[in-house]
Amino acid sequence: MRLRPERVLLVALVLLVAAWAARPALRELRWTLVGLVELGHLPAPAPAPRDAAPARIAHGGGALGALRTTNTLEALERNYGRGARWFEVDFLPDSRGAWWAVHDWAQVSAVLGVPLDAQGRGLPGEQRAGSAPSVARLEQVLDWIGRHADARLVTDTKGDNGLLLRQLRAAPPAVRARIHPQLYRLEELGWVANDGFGAPIFTTYRSAYPWWVLRRFVQRAPLLAVTVTREQATEACAALCAHVPVLTHTVNDPTEAAGLARAGLTGIYTDELLP
Repeated sequence: MRLRPERVLLVALVLLVAAWAARPALRELRWTLVGLVELGHLPAPAPAPRDAAPARIAHGGGALGALRTTNTLEALERNYGRGARWFEVDFLPDSRGAWWAVHDWAQVSAVLGVPLDAQGRGLPGEQRAGSAPSVARLEQVLDWIGRHADARLVTDTKGDNGLLLRQLRAAPPAVRARIHPQLYRLEELGWVANDGFGAPIFTTYRSAYPWWVLRRFVQRAPLLAVTVTREQATEACAALCAHVPVLTHTVNDPTEAAGLARAGLTGIYTDELLP
């Protein structure tokens, strides 16, 4: 029996709605399966890290006056002078593959006046002469860390973490030991296991593993901490705080920071609440 066109349309509409409604469940199933596979390929357990997770990490190098997330040497220097010792810095490559301390190119174009190419990538070498602050090359950030022997670097990237880690491996051993790479997938633990880095931080904003999968992961991985979004903080702490330090981002209100500490979180990424 042939279906009338309107019935075909109705069936198609019902199937489309059902598929849309099932998306959250399918996404959770996908990340569960991915997580279980990655758990099965983790490197052999390593000793727990000797470093303690910090109560404050300067987000994007910390505020520079009214500017936030500049990732500039000026921000690092200013907030080091305020007493900050842990610095999160974002990195991205330009169109030629050189890595720069950048959160995203559109942001540094708007805030720091860096020109963009046709693909929306920055041209920091063409930043107007005399403009300040200027975008720092990755090598300049590593040099700054090397000259401040008690400073720690927490890396972040919206790009290819494997390529960033390859660049960071070129740092001198004494500097590399004070670099704490952020990891975005469970499998990335194997990428840093034997490279002389400081204890890594797993951050959740680029994945959706169920909390029970992450709990298994942190029980086997020598992590400094797990970093979660502000919206995930309560649920994450219930699942993980008994097993690993949990940090959250980005918090600039002292009352909120105090409440998170009372709830069991170890620390925050912040622009303003430094050190």
